[in-house]
Amino acid sequence: MSVRNGLLALLAESPKYGFQLKKEFEDATGALWPLNVGQVYTTLNRLVRDGQVVTDSGHGADPATNVGDEGQKRYRITEAGRDELRDWFGTARPRLAPERDEVVIKIAMSLRDRTIDTLGIIADQRRSTTETLQRFTRARSRGEPDDLGRRIALDAVVASISAELHWLDQAEELLTASTESHHAAGARPAQPPTRRRNR
Repeated sequence: MSVRNGLLALLAESPKYGFQLKKEFEDATGALWPLNVGQVYTTLNRLVRDGQVVTDSGHGADPATNVGDEGQKRYRITEAGRDELRDWFGTARPRLAPERDEVVIKIAMSLRDRTIDTLGIIADQRRSTTETLQRFTRARSRGEPDDLGRRIALDAVVASISAELHWLDQAEELLTASTESHHAAGARPAQPPTRRRNR
């Protein structure tokens, strides 16, 4: 729905061509989620089908076909589309459990196999996630000060990546405390001191 409503928001400004919508969507979101041109046109066709968008003759277009000089249709939002957009802006999105996270599943499953170095998996992931955080932090610093949309989008990604690093730290602390507790109790530790890495 975010792409669909994002395109509606752009069309609420003025009628636009498909490729123009792709570029403006990416510009507005800091190019964090590049759109496939086919995805844009598929979404536009659905919006036309649902009566939220119509093709517009536009400048230099053939009124019979609504196709412009370069063979492109121009799209215009309808009142139904504006109603949909108002509903979208006016309704908070419920924060549900995120989609399946490979890192979470990998770490959870590694705890079931005593030969797997879970602490090593966490350390490897921390290095990778830190590199990603540094990349997006640099991208954020390169933006123009008045490009608020891009800055807000990058801030959201940086916050999400930072949260993963915090969670990895918590997972490591929990696992270390559990291992120490088993040692103190004289029980066999959940993770043996010498662990074989799975590659």
